[in-house]
Amino acid sequence: MIRVPGAPDPPVPRLLARIDPRSSGGDDTLVLSAGTAEGAALDALLAESRSRILMLSALGAHPDARAPRLRGLWNLEERVRCSGRASLTLRLGPIVGADSPLWLRLRTRPHLGRDGDILFNPVHEDDVVETLSRALDGRARWEGWYAVAGPEVLTLSEACALAARSQRLPSGAGAWEPPLEEIREHRIPELLPWTEHFALEPSRTTERAERWA
Repeated sequence: MIRVPGAPDPPVPRLLARIDPRSSGGDDTLVLSAGTAEGAALDALLAESRSRILMLSALGAHPDARAPRLRGLWNLEERVRCSGRASLTLRLGPIVGADSPLWLRLRTRPHLGRDGDILFNPVHEDDVVETLSRALDGRARWEGWYAVAGPEVLTLSEACALAARSQRLPSGAGAWEPPLEEIREHRIPELLPWTEHFALEPSRTTERAERWA
């Protein structure tokens, strides 16, 4: 059984909705992320159950991050690490796909200014869902933390140019997922631990964008 307390921030509900509910077998899995239980509610939850924990964090999570949500995710990661439970922490990068909120926002051709030079590693949504599936059904060990991001380093301007090959969308379509203030804090992640642990070869955004156009 997969349990998700509280109201987790996007993209967690969307990702979990794509998971086969039978994939976790007989294992009880507690999913934590921004927007789920915290404080006393989290204490009670951890005390009443011995579930394994899937921590869905974000790139940039750090105790000294400027963005409050990234600091909160780091604190939640620490709680998970100290819980003594079997756990797996995934720091998700910016997720793209033909209908992902971020890609739809890029298709509006937003004015980026200096943010156009920001470097980031967009990861395809299918690769994230496959990672979750392999974790839940036992194809990956429940230990450690992993950066889940794409193999290509792009600027936001380059990603906008790729998205511009599709029909332009009206202003306000999609969403910055994660928020721009968090993407500004991303650093180029080390992907080998993730790809080896989950036996995955992540997709390249430049190649996928050709199909989405």
